[in-house]
Amino acid sequence: MELSANYPIQMFSVTSTLGEITPLRFRYENTGHEVITVNVDEIHAKKEMTIGKGGSIIFTCASSIDEFKMLYQVRYEIGSHKWIFMGKIS
Repeated sequence: MELSANYPIQMFSVTSTLGEITPLRFRYENTGHEVITVNVDEIHAKKEMTIGKGGSIIFTCASSIDEFKMLYQVRYEIGSHKWIFMGKIS
C-alpha cells in the first residue's frame, strides 16, 4: 500500500441503530491513478477524540494486503464527515 499519512479516503462503513460506526472497506487512488480497494479485516481499537469541530473517532485496523497483515489507523471527522488514512503502524 502506497498511502501517505493524512490522506483522504473513501470509506464504506455501516452504522448501527445506536449510532456505532464500523468501517468495512476503503478505497483510494494510487500514484498510477488506479482505484485500490482495501477490506478492513479487523478493528483492534477505537478512540474518540474531542479536538476540532465535533471531534473525531480513530480506528486502529488490520488488513491482509498481498498476504501480509498490516496495522494502520483511520480517522472519521465527525463535523466534516470525512475519513482520513492516518498511517501504518509498525
